[in-house]
Amino acid sequence: MSKLPSSRHLPQPSRLRPPGSAMKRLGSDSAITSPEKRSRHSGDADDTGIMSRPQHPGGTRGGRGSLSRSVSMANLNSGVTRNRGMAKRNMANSRIGASTLNLTGRPSNITAASANLVRQGAGAVSRRPGANITNRVNNTQDTDTGPGGDAVTKAKKKRAPWDLKGRLQDMEELVKCSTVERENLLAKFNDYDSRIQSLEEEKQNLNQNLQQSHSTTQANQEQIDALTAKLNEEVRQRSNERQELERNIEELQSKKSSLERRIKMLEADLSSREDELAGLKATVSNLTSVSSGLEAQLSSTKLLLNDRNKRVADLEAETSTQASTITILEKKLLEGETFRRKLHNQVLELKGNIRVFCRVRPLIGEEIKNNGDSSDIHHINFLDERTLELCKGGDVNSSTMSGLKGRGNGHLEFTYDKVFTPCATQTEVFEEISQLVQSALDGYNVCVFAYGQTGSGKTFTMEGCPDSEELEGVITRTVRHVFTSMKELKDKGWTYTVEASFLEIYNETIRDLLVSSKEAKNLTYDIKLVDNKKNDTYVTNLKIVPVLDETQVHQLLRMAQQQRAVAATNMNEHSSRSHSVFRLKLVGENCRTSESCEGTLNLVDLAGSERLKESGSEGARLTETQNINRSLSNLGNVIMALAQKQGHIPYRNSKLTHLLQNSLGGNSKTLMFVNVSPVDLCYSETLNSLRFATKVNQCHIGTAIKQVKK
Repeated sequence: MSKLPSSRHLPQPSRLRPPGSAMKRLGSDSAITSPEKRSRHSGDADDTGIMSRPQHPGGTRGGRGSLSRSVSMANLNSGVTRNRGMAKRNMANSRIGASTLNLTGRPSNITAASANLVRQGAGAVSRRPGANITNRVNNTQDTDTGPGGDAVTKAKKKRAPWDLKGRLQDMEELVKCSTVERENLLAKFNDYDSRIQSLEEEKQNLNQNLQQSHSTTQANQEQIDALTAKLNEEVRQRSNERQELERNIEELQSKKSSLERRIKMLEADLSSREDELAGLKATVSNLTSVSSGLEAQLSSTKLLLNDRNKRVADLEAETSTQASTITILEKKLLEGETFRRKLHNQVLELKGNIRVFCRVRPLIGEEIKNNGDSSDIHHINFLDERTLELCKGGDVNSSTMSGLKGRGNGHLEFTYDKVFTPCATQTEVFEEISQLVQSALDGYNVCVFAYGQTGSGKTFTMEGCPDSEELEGVITRTVRHVFTSMKELKDKGWTYTVEASFLEIYNETIRDLLVSSKEAKNLTYDIKLVDNKKNDTYVTNLKIVPVLDETQVHQLLRMAQQQRAVAATNMNEHSSRSHSVFRLKLVGENCRTSESCEGTLNLVDLAGSERLKESGSEGARLTETQNINRSLSNLGNVIMALAQKQGHIPYRNSKLTHLLQNSLGGNSKTLMFVNVSPVDLCYSETLNSLRFATKVNQCHIGTAIKQVKK
């Protein structure tokens, strides 16, 4: 807001001094001085603003000196008055401009009469250079203020040139009028200043109201977002209920179709019976005519009928005995199946809840050429089905390797639950883990994950080659085994429902592989605990697909493989850049024994660890490598904490360990594949992987508990 100048800052009107002897002496001195002195006095007068202006050439001298002195005094007062008038006019213009600039969007309240009054006041005291003030005084008109505030001009009689006192009075009246006009303008300016202040206060109030409106709008928006989230959750729940009802409808329709087919069969049987009855009636009528000849046959037939009835009674008794025997055998079979499950679980517990299998892949392509065109692996020896030996020149400090046996000359032995040579087939590998898959059908949580450096064969072990049945991986064979076992258990009264999900952890971010990137754009995936007392976890907004057969699962696997993050690095041309987790949830019920169970099967393909120096990763690949190594390091920390039985297990340090919390926390049967590269240059990474696998094999996480459906 502009500040208008107050009246004390304006120049005060100077008092007019009455003509005296001093002025007369000045006038007489100037009349008798020489041209050189007169020029010198003129310069001093211009510098100080007090001396009179120099006389024009041809001025009156001698006897007209008194008139010259009057003109000099008039010029002095005229100069002071003119300067004061110009200052007032400039100040008025600046105030008017300042007041109108702050009144944005409002017209100025200065009337045309006020503006003319300012201009007239400024013009009344100004004159052209060289003009005599006596002419101005003589030409001055009196101005009064009329009823409407307009100036009314009254003509005055022109004074004689010799009437200096009258002219001086006119000048004083003119100065008084100018002072009054200035005070009026200052009053108006003060009024404008107060109006500007009130407008500024109104503006501040409007700004405060606007901020309150914004706050209210933001609160309403937050409430709308909360209601929207609640609505989406309700829609999701209703969608699940709808799917369940649709499945029930399909089952009822199937039963209805079966009953309709049975009714048609009974109707056809009835029709044939009616035809047969009609034929029998015709036969009876014929037999009636010859009844006399058949009486003998009738008696013999009665004897035969009695014999047949006795035989039927014997057969019925034998059938009843066999039916009771079948019932007893079926009961024993169910008891044997339950006992088999208990024994199966006990056998797996004796083998250990965390089992470790080691698999060494064969040399391929350029690796064979670099190995002297030989497929033999010189630095790895297989001592038996559970032990391998890692050979390397140099002295290896075996004292720092927990659980390792050093044989000198850098030879180290590693013992696991099973060791697969490069010649082992995919079928042989799956036969060893099929028992764990059976445990999932029995109601236990099962987790199988592959660990190792990049390019060691983890993805081949878990996924294999979908186009070749012989090279199918663990995931494909597990799905086939699950559905085959479900069909076999159906004869024993078991029915199962299967739900599948597939996700990956890329750069510590969960991505759903069963939905398109467009569908997952506005979804957030978080890991939550099902129950604080348990370690079971689930992922919010993750798509869970009910599956009915093996073909449907294969379609989901192909969709997931197309969306998984894969890129080429210096270490591996097709390197997995994320951890993938395929989960099958199996819910079973036995209609004969009323027994129920709920098992979960997790198949995990971990991204491979690699050294930044050797991989040469840059940009996005560098970020991926750092996140992969960090999550695998956190997995190692969790295993170490479990092995040392620490009070706090750092599951939440990474998304991977948080998601696998139920598999690592004791309520699961866990199997780890440690995949090893046969390349001699990867010796350091191979040694680290085998050491980590040894720590896992020595870890005891507790006894898995069967999950009973509530």
